[in-house]
Amino acid sequence: MRLVKILKEKNISYKVYATTYPGQGTVFAREISRNDPHAVIVPIGGDGTIHDILCGLENISTVTFGLIPSGSGNDFARGMNITSDTDRAIAQILDPQQYRKIDIGMITDRKDQRFGVSCGIGFDAAVCHEALSSPIKDALNRMHLGQLTYGVIALKQILLYEPGPMTVEMDGGRKMEFKKAFFAAVMNQKYEGGGVKMCPEARPGDGILDIFVVSDIPNAKIAAVLPLGFAGKHTHLKGVHFLRAQSVKITCDRKRAVHLDGESGGMHETLSATVLNEQLRVIVG
Repeated sequence: MRLVKILKEKNISYKVYATTYPGQGTVFAREISRNDPHAVIVPIGGDGTIHDILCGLENISTVTFGLIPSGSGNDFARGMNITSDTDRAIAQILDPQQYRKIDIGMITDRKDQRFGVSCGIGFDAAVCHEALSSPIKDALNRMHLGQLTYGVIALKQILLYEPGPMTVEMDGGRKMEFKKAFFAAVMNQKYEGGGVKMCPEARPGDGILDIFVVSDIPNAKIAAVLPLGFAGKHTHLKGVHFLRAQSVKITCDRKRAVHLDGESGGMHETLSATVLNEQLRVIVG
């Protein structure tokens, strides 16, 4: 591995942690950050790997986080302007020129669950669930087109998904009701689903969650939201709603798919999230 060779050449002390099962990154991150509050933690992976690490981090305000992107969607890297070029990413980590402090979202109705990119309930989560086990994802990854996975599966899901009533409560007071909601995404970054610019105004360090709801439109119109979303040009569409809050509780008519940074969060009727008080320092390009 080029990184190991460079570290040895520069005589930089390091330790490698190789994950062998989902969730092991959480265990490693907890161990590392607990034993060394000023550790520099650098995952090689995508949004799912980052999710695992965030769920285990202790001493969040004192550790430093770097990233060498190698996932399918890479929405965290995209939102943080972290290069996908491995050599450049390594160079930025070894000689950091810029840092950025960002928020970490926390799920308040599930234990020990955090997110760096987004969480969601409904249609977008159903797409994530299918993508995790889909041969389409494997095939596109082999062609280095993994970012298209979510769009392809979403087009299929459009024909099958049944929207339903949804309530969104914000900061313990404001409430909005939606009759036929497709999904609600709670965003920390601008991007979700492999490059869809879901919330163009989202800022990961502003202490606020951006909430994106699609409701009361025909199924076929969802197909228009997706391509426009890649360019962030969907904001004017009827049925597209943008909300902002420090904390939010989303309640559906029945159990719906939930995702956390694109990873399956199971099936639930509610999804509640807030922003942690501590911010994480990230090495950026």
